[in-house]
Amino acid sequence: MHAAPAFEVDAAAGLILGANETGWRAWGLDPAAVAVPLAVDRAMPAFARLGALAAGGEAELGQDEMLTFWTARGLLHTVCRVEALGSDARFIVRSVCPEAPSGVAVPRSRSEREGRTEDVALQARLAHELRTPLSAVIAYAEILKDEHFGPLANARYRTYARDIYQSARHALGVVDAMLGGDARQAGERELTFTDLEPAVVTEGCVALARPLAEGAGLELEANYATGLPRLVADEVSLRQMLLNLLTNAVKFARPGDRVAVAVACRGDGPLDITVADTGPGMEPGPSHDGNAAASGHPSKGLGLGLPLTRALAAANGATLLIDSAPGKGTRATISFGKDRLIPV
Repeated sequence: MHAAPAFEVDAAAGLILGANETGWRAWGLDPAAVAVPLAVDRAMPAFARLGALAAGGEAELGQDEMLTFWTARGLLHTVCRVEALGSDARFIVRSVCPEAPSGVAVPRSRSEREGRTEDVALQARLAHELRTPLSAVIAYAEILKDEHFGPLANARYRTYARDIYQSARHALGVVDAMLGGDARQAGERELTFTDLEPAVVTEGCVALARPLAEGAGLELEANYATGLPRLVADEVSLRQMLLNLLTNAVKFARPGDRVAVAVACRGDGPLDITVADTGPGMEPGPSHDGNAAASGHPSKGLGLGLPLTRALAAANGATLLIDSAPGKGTRATISFGKDRLIPV
Protein backbone atom coordinates (compact mmCIF):
# COMPACT_ATOMS: atom_id res chain seq x y z
CA MET A 1 0.00 0.00 0.00
CA HIS A 2 1.36 3.41 -1.00
CA ALA A 3 1.64 6.30 1.43
CA ALA A 4 -1.17 8.84 1.17
CA PRO A 5 -0.40 11.95 -0.92
CA ALA A 6 1.23 14.71 1.16
CA PHE A 7 2.29 18.22 0.17
CA GLU A 8 4.05 21.15 1.78
CA VAL A 9 2.51 24.31 0.33
CA ASP A 10 2.76 28.08 0.57
CA ALA A 11 -0.85 29.17 0.10
CA ALA A 12 -0.08 32.89 -0.19
CA ALA A 13 2.57 32.48 -2.90
CA GLY A 14 0.86 29.63 -4.76
CA LEU A 15 3.77 27.22 -4.38
CA ILE A 16 4.22 23.53 -3.69
CA LEU A 17 7.38 23.43 -1.62
CA GLY A 18 7.64 19.65 -1.53
CA ALA A 19 5.67 16.41 -1.71
CA ASN A 20 6.09 12.70 -1.21
CA GLU A 21 6.22 10.39 -4.21
CA THR A 22 2.49 9.64 -4.11
CA GLY A 23 1.77 13.34 -3.85
CA TRP A 24 3.69 14.21 -7.00
CA ARG A 25 2.04 11.36 -8.88
CA ALA A 26 -1.36 12.64 -7.76
CA TRP A 27 -0.45 15.83 -9.62
CA GLY A 28 0.46 13.75 -12.68
CA LEU A 29 4.16 14.54 -12.33
CA ASP A 30 7.32 12.47 -12.12
CA PRO A 31 8.83 12.78 -8.61
CA ALA A 32 12.32 12.51 -10.10
CA ALA A 33 11.75 15.35 -12.58
CA VAL A 34 10.00 17.98 -10.47
CA ALA A 35 11.88 21.17 -9.59
CA VAL A 36 10.73 22.80 -6.36
CA PRO A 37 9.27 25.16 -5.49
CA LEU A 38 6.59 24.41 -8.09
CA ALA A 39 4.27 27.31 -8.94
CA VAL A 40 0.58 26.46 -9.27
CA ASP A 41 -2.64 28.41 -9.70
CA ARG A 42 -3.51 29.72 -6.26
CA ALA A 43 -7.02 30.61 -7.48
CA MET A 44 -7.87 26.90 -7.26
CA PRO A 45 -10.40 26.02 -4.54
CA ALA A 46 -7.84 24.21 -2.34
CA PHE A 47 -5.51 27.22 -2.18
CA ALA A 48 -8.40 29.62 -1.60
CA ARG A 49 -9.45 27.48 1.38
CA LEU A 50 -5.89 27.29 2.69
CA GLY A 51 -5.63 31.07 2.40
CA ALA A 52 -8.77 31.38 4.50
CA LEU A 53 -7.29 29.01 7.08
CA ALA A 54 -4.15 31.15 7.22
CA ALA A 55 -6.25 34.25 7.80
CA GLY A 56 -8.22 32.50 10.56
CA GLY A 57 -5.16 31.27 12.42
CA GLU A 58 -5.03 28.17 14.60
CA ALA A 59 -8.71 28.52 15.49
CA GLU A 60 -9.63 27.41 11.96
CA LEU A 61 -7.51 24.27 12.05
CA GLY A 62 -8.15 20.91 13.66
CA GLN A 63 -10.67 19.26 11.36
CA ASP A 64 -10.46 17.40 8.07
CA GLU A 65 -10.93 19.53 4.96
CA MET A 66 -12.33 18.49 1.57
CA LEU A 67 -9.91 20.16 -0.86
CA THR A 68 -10.09 20.45 -4.63
CA PHE A 69 -6.86 20.85 -6.61
CA TRP A 70 -6.45 21.60 -10.32
CA THR A 71 -3.71 19.29 -11.54
CA ALA A 72 -2.05 18.47 -14.84
CA ARG A 73 -4.45 15.53 -15.14
CA GLY A 74 -7.66 17.30 -14.16
CA LEU A 75 -9.51 17.70 -10.86
CA LEU A 76 -8.26 16.07 -7.67
CA HIS A 77 -10.82 15.92 -4.81
CA THR A 78 -9.55 14.55 -1.53
CA VAL A 79 -10.18 14.84 2.21
CA CYS A 80 -7.06 16.27 3.85
CA ARG A 81 -5.61 16.97 7.26
CA VAL A 82 -4.01 20.40 7.34
CA GLU A 83 -1.16 21.33 9.67
CA ALA A 84 0.19 24.88 9.91
CA LEU A 85 3.94 25.51 9.66
CA GLY A 86 4.66 28.61 11.72
CA SER A 87 2.64 31.83 11.55
CA ASP A 88 2.68 32.34 7.78
CA ALA A 89 0.56 30.66 5.11
CA ARG A 90 2.64 27.46 4.89
CA PHE A 91 0.94 24.15 5.51
CA ILE A 92 1.50 20.42 5.45
CA VAL A 93 -1.48 18.89 3.62
CA ARG A 94 -1.98 15.12 3.95
CA SER A 95 -4.68 13.20 2.15
CA VAL A 96 -6.70 10.98 4.47
CA CYS A 97 -6.95 8.43 1.64
CA PRO A 98 -4.34 5.65 1.97
CA GLU A 99 -3.98 5.39 -1.80
CA ALA A 100 -3.57 8.03 -4.47
CA PRO A 101 -7.10 9.21 -5.34
CA SER A 102 -8.77 7.26 -8.12
CA GLY A 103 -9.10 8.85 -11.52
CA VAL A 104 -5.69 10.55 -11.38
CA ALA A 105 -3.59 9.11 -14.18
CA VAL A 106 0.21 9.27 -14.28
CA PRO A 107 1.66 10.48 -17.60
CA ARG A 108 2.69 7.55 -19.73
CA SER A 109 6.24 8.52 -20.59
CA ARG A 110 9.14 10.25 -18.87
CA SER A 111 9.41 12.82 -21.67
CA GLU A 112 5.72 13.66 -21.30
CA ARG A 113 6.09 14.09 -17.53
CA GLU A 114 9.16 16.30 -17.94
CA GLY A 115 7.33 18.31 -20.58
CA ARG A 116 4.43 18.99 -18.22
CA THR A 117 6.79 20.22 -15.49
CA GLU A 118 8.52 22.53 -17.99
CA ASP A 119 5.10 23.85 -19.06
CA VAL A 120 4.30 24.85 -15.47
CA ALA A 121 7.59 26.74 -15.09
CA LEU A 122 7.20 28.42 -18.48
CA GLN A 123 3.68 29.63 -17.67
CA ALA A 124 4.91 31.11 -14.39
CA ARG A 125 7.61 33.09 -16.21
CA LEU A 126 5.19 34.25 -18.90
CA ALA A 127 2.76 35.48 -16.26
CA HIS A 128 5.37 37.91 -14.93
CA GLU A 129 6.52 39.03 -18.37
CA LEU A 130 2.99 39.75 -19.62
CA ARG A 131 1.90 42.02 -16.77
CA THR A 132 3.84 45.12 -17.91
CA PRO A 133 2.59 45.27 -21.53
CA LEU A 134 -0.96 44.41 -20.48
CA SER A 135 -0.93 47.21 -17.92
CA ALA A 136 0.21 49.60 -20.64
CA VAL A 137 -2.57 48.46 -22.99
CA ILE A 138 -5.12 49.04 -20.20
CA ALA A 139 -3.83 52.55 -19.55
CA TYR A 140 -3.85 53.57 -23.23
CA ALA A 141 -7.28 52.01 -23.86
CA GLU A 142 -8.70 53.85 -20.85
CA ILE A 143 -7.39 57.16 -22.23
CA LEU A 144 -9.09 56.43 -25.57
CA LYS A 145 -12.43 55.19 -24.24
CA ASP A 146 -12.74 58.16 -21.84
CA GLU A 147 -11.53 60.59 -24.54
CA HIS A 148 -9.08 62.31 -22.20
CA PHE A 149 -7.44 64.35 -24.98
CA GLY A 150 -10.58 65.15 -26.97
CA PRO A 151 -13.51 63.37 -28.63
CA LEU A 152 -13.05 60.47 -31.04
CA ALA A 153 -14.54 61.19 -34.43
CA ASN A 154 -16.31 57.87 -34.85
CA ALA A 155 -18.45 56.07 -32.24
CA ARG A 156 -17.04 52.73 -33.39
CA TYR A 157 -13.61 53.81 -32.13
CA ARG A 158 -15.09 54.31 -28.66
CA THR A 159 -16.66 50.84 -28.84
CA TYR A 160 -13.37 49.27 -29.90
CA ALA A 161 -11.48 51.13 -27.17
CA ARG A 162 -13.96 49.86 -24.56
CA ASP A 163 -13.61 46.29 -25.86
CA ILE A 164 -9.81 46.55 -25.79
CA TYR A 165 -9.92 47.90 -22.25
CA GLN A 166 -12.26 45.15 -21.02
CA SER A 167 -10.27 42.44 -22.79
CA ALA A 168 -6.96 43.64 -21.37
CA ARG A 169 -8.40 43.96 -17.84
CA HIS A 170 -9.71 40.43 -18.02
CA ALA A 171 -6.45 39.13 -19.45
CA LEU A 172 -4.47 40.82 -16.69
CA GLY A 173 -6.73 39.24 -14.08
CA VAL A 174 -6.11 35.81 -15.57
CA VAL A 175 -2.35 36.41 -15.77
CA ASP A 176 -2.27 37.55 -12.14
CA ALA A 177 -3.93 34.30 -11.13
CA MET A 178 -1.69 32.09 -13.27
CA LEU A 179 0.45 29.73 -11.31
CA GLY A 180 1.12 31.80 -8.21
CA GLY A 181 1.28 35.33 -9.65
CA ASP A 182 2.56 37.56 -6.85
CA ALA A 183 0.40 40.60 -7.65
CA ARG A 184 -2.50 39.19 -5.64
CA GLN A 185 -2.95 38.55 -1.96
CA ALA A 186 -4.35 35.24 -0.76
CA GLY A 187 -8.13 35.11 -0.71
CA GLU A 188 -8.61 37.89 -3.28
CA ARG A 189 -9.96 35.43 -5.82
CA GLU A 190 -12.88 34.35 -3.66
CA LEU A 191 -16.05 34.26 -5.75
CA THR A 192 -18.47 37.18 -5.48
CA PHE A 193 -22.00 36.11 -6.33
CA THR A 194 -24.15 38.87 -7.79
CA ASP A 195 -27.38 39.29 -9.72
CA LEU A 196 -26.44 39.16 -13.43
CA GLU A 197 -28.11 39.40 -16.81
CA PRO A 198 -26.76 36.25 -18.54
CA ALA A 199 -27.31 37.59 -22.05
CA VAL A 200 -25.36 40.78 -21.30
CA VAL A 201 -22.37 38.90 -19.87
CA THR A 202 -22.44 36.42 -22.75
CA GLU A 203 -22.67 39.14 -25.40
CA GLY A 204 -19.63 40.85 -23.87
CA CYS A 205 -17.63 37.64 -24.31
CA VAL A 206 -18.93 37.15 -27.86
CA ALA A 207 -17.78 40.69 -28.71
CA LEU A 208 -14.29 39.88 -27.46
CA ALA A 209 -14.17 36.63 -29.46
CA ARG A 210 -15.60 38.06 -32.69
CA PRO A 211 -12.32 39.52 -34.05
CA LEU A 212 -10.62 36.15 -33.42
CA ALA A 213 -13.39 34.32 -35.27
CA GLU A 214 -13.30 36.74 -38.20
CA GLY A 215 -9.52 36.44 -38.40
CA ALA A 216 -9.85 32.64 -38.54
CA GLY A 217 -12.47 32.78 -41.30
CA LEU A 218 -15.29 31.55 -39.04
CA GLU A 219 -18.93 32.52 -38.76
CA LEU A 220 -19.81 33.51 -35.18
CA GLU A 221 -23.47 33.93 -34.33
CA ALA A 222 -25.34 34.49 -31.07
CA ASN A 223 -28.96 33.95 -30.07
CA TYR A 224 -30.51 35.05 -26.78
CA ALA A 225 -33.98 33.92 -25.78
CA THR A 226 -36.46 36.56 -24.62
CA GLY A 227 -37.69 36.79 -21.05
CA LEU A 228 -34.58 35.22 -19.56
CA PRO A 229 -34.35 35.08 -15.75
CA ARG A 230 -31.50 36.81 -13.99
CA LEU A 231 -28.61 34.66 -12.84
CA VAL A 232 -26.84 34.47 -9.48
CA ALA A 233 -23.17 33.81 -10.29
CA ASP A 234 -19.64 35.18 -10.05
CA GLU A 235 -19.23 37.42 -13.09
CA VAL A 236 -15.45 37.04 -13.40
CA SER A 237 -15.52 33.25 -13.43
CA LEU A 238 -18.60 33.19 -15.71
CA ARG A 239 -16.71 35.33 -18.22
CA GLN A 240 -13.68 33.06 -17.88
CA MET A 241 -15.78 29.95 -18.57
CA LEU A 242 -17.35 31.49 -21.67
CA LEU A 243 -14.04 32.80 -23.00
CA ASN A 244 -12.44 29.37 -22.46
CA LEU A 245 -15.19 27.69 -24.48
CA LEU A 246 -15.17 30.34 -27.21
CA THR A 247 -11.38 30.24 -27.48
CA ASN A 248 -11.44 26.45 -27.78
CA ALA A 249 -14.10 26.61 -30.50
CA VAL A 250 -12.19 29.23 -32.50
CA LYS A 251 -8.80 27.60 -31.93
CA PHE A 252 -9.71 24.22 -33.38
CA ALA A 253 -12.33 25.18 -35.97
CA ARG A 254 -11.48 25.30 -39.67
CA PRO A 255 -12.06 28.20 -42.10
CA GLY A 256 -15.73 28.16 -43.05
CA ASP A 257 -16.86 26.45 -39.83
CA ARG A 258 -19.59 28.01 -37.71
CA VAL A 259 -19.59 28.82 -33.99
CA ALA A 260 -23.00 29.43 -32.41
CA VAL A 261 -23.62 30.82 -28.93
CA ALA A 262 -27.04 30.58 -27.31
CA VAL A 263 -28.61 31.46 -23.96
CA ALA A 264 -31.93 29.77 -23.25
CA CYS A 265 -34.07 28.72 -20.30
CA ARG A 266 -36.39 25.72 -20.31
CA GLY A 267 -39.50 26.53 -18.32
CA ASP A 268 -38.51 27.48 -14.77
CA GLY A 269 -35.00 26.10 -15.27
CA PRO A 270 -32.30 25.18 -15.96
CA LEU A 271 -30.69 28.08 -17.80
CA ASP A 272 -28.24 26.90 -20.45
CA ILE A 273 -25.41 28.87 -22.03
CA THR A 274 -24.18 26.89 -25.02
CA VAL A 275 -21.16 27.23 -27.32
CA ALA A 276 -21.49 24.91 -30.32
CA ASP A 277 -19.23 24.57 -33.34
CA THR A 278 -19.05 22.58 -36.56
CA GLY A 279 -15.32 21.91 -36.14
CA PRO A 280 -13.41 18.61 -36.13
CA GLY A 281 -14.91 17.45 -32.83
CA MET A 282 -13.22 15.88 -29.84
CA GLU A 283 -12.52 12.46 -28.48
CA PRO A 284 -12.49 11.43 -24.78
CA GLY A 285 -9.25 12.24 -22.97
CA PRO A 286 -7.15 9.58 -21.22
CA SER A 287 -8.69 10.34 -17.83
CA HIS A 288 -12.20 9.42 -19.05
CA ASP A 289 -13.67 12.11 -16.81
CA GLY A 290 -15.49 14.00 -19.51
CA ASN A 291 -12.49 16.08 -20.54
CA ALA A 292 -11.59 15.95 -24.18
CA ALA A 293 -8.92 16.81 -26.69
CA ALA A 294 -9.45 18.14 -30.19
CA SER A 295 -9.30 15.32 -32.69
CA GLY A 296 -6.27 15.53 -34.91
CA HIS A 297 -4.58 18.23 -32.83
CA PRO A 298 -1.72 17.59 -30.41
CA SER A 299 -2.35 18.61 -26.83
CA LYS A 300 -0.70 21.88 -25.79
CA GLY A 301 0.35 23.06 -22.34
CA LEU A 302 -1.24 21.42 -19.32
CA GLY A 303 -4.58 20.93 -21.05
CA LEU A 304 -6.42 22.59 -18.15
CA GLY A 305 -9.04 24.52 -20.17
CA LEU A 306 -11.96 22.13 -19.77
CA PRO A 307 -11.06 20.92 -16.25
CA LEU A 308 -10.81 24.54 -15.09
CA THR A 309 -14.10 25.42 -16.77
CA ARG A 310 -15.70 22.40 -15.13
CA ALA A 311 -14.32 23.43 -11.73
CA LEU A 312 -15.52 27.02 -12.14
CA ALA A 313 -18.96 25.77 -13.18
CA ALA A 314 -19.16 23.60 -10.06
CA ALA A 315 -18.07 26.53 -7.89
CA ASN A 316 -20.97 28.52 -9.36
CA GLY A 317 -23.50 25.76 -8.72
CA ALA A 318 -23.60 24.79 -12.41
CA THR A 319 -22.54 21.84 -14.53
CA LEU A 320 -20.47 21.69 -17.71
CA LEU A 321 -21.84 19.28 -20.32
CA ILE A 322 -19.77 18.28 -23.37
CA ASP A 323 -21.34 16.60 -26.39
CA SER A 324 -18.78 15.86 -29.08
CA ALA A 325 -17.41 13.25 -31.42
CA PRO A 326 -14.68 13.29 -34.08
CA GLY A 327 -16.02 14.83 -37.27
CA LYS A 328 -19.29 15.97 -35.67
CA GLY A 329 -18.32 19.20 -33.95
CA THR A 330 -18.59 20.08 -30.27
CA ARG A 331 -21.41 21.38 -28.12
CA ALA A 332 -20.43 22.69 -24.67
CA THR A 333 -23.17 23.78 -22.27
CA ILE A 334 -22.92 25.51 -18.90
CA SER A 335 -26.19 24.64 -17.16
CA PHE A 336 -27.49 26.55 -14.12
CA GLY A 337 -30.26 24.97 -12.03
CA LYS A 338 -33.40 26.81 -11.01
CA ASP A 339 -31.91 27.53 -7.57
CA ARG A 340 -29.45 29.93 -9.28
CA LEU A 341 -32.15 31.84 -11.19
CA ILE A 342 -34.25 34.91 -10.36
CA PRO A 343 -37.47 35.20 -12.43
CA VAL A 344 -38.19 38.55 -14.04
